[in-house]
Amino acid sequence: MQELLPAVDSLELAVTTASRADAPSLLAGQEATLKLLLRALEKFSVLTIDPQGERFDPQRHEAMVAQESATAEPESVLQVVQRGYELNGRLLRAARVIVARAPEKA
Repeated sequence: MQELLPAVDSLELAVTTASRADAPSLLAGQEATLKLLLRALEKFSVLTIDPQGERFDPQRHEAMVAQESATAEPESVLQVVQRGYELNGRLLRAARVIVARAPEKA
């Protein structure tokens, strides 16, 4: 839990100073907090599933929609809507993705 405390501190600071901070400062703070959280996850072997461009895998990906694409390989991940996570080979959350499909022939 101590690995998460710096992220909590960063979020508390952001909430406290939000009313007097400008947009670039808020963005920088959010990016720093995200890095802290990702570092904590990594330390505990939580892996990110970010399958952009990979073949769709129903065991690790949740298809939100299939979208026609003239450039992407059918059944490949066209866009990642929400990254997934796994711990020690066990899926914590599937990556939510948009899957490419071949264009319909006219």
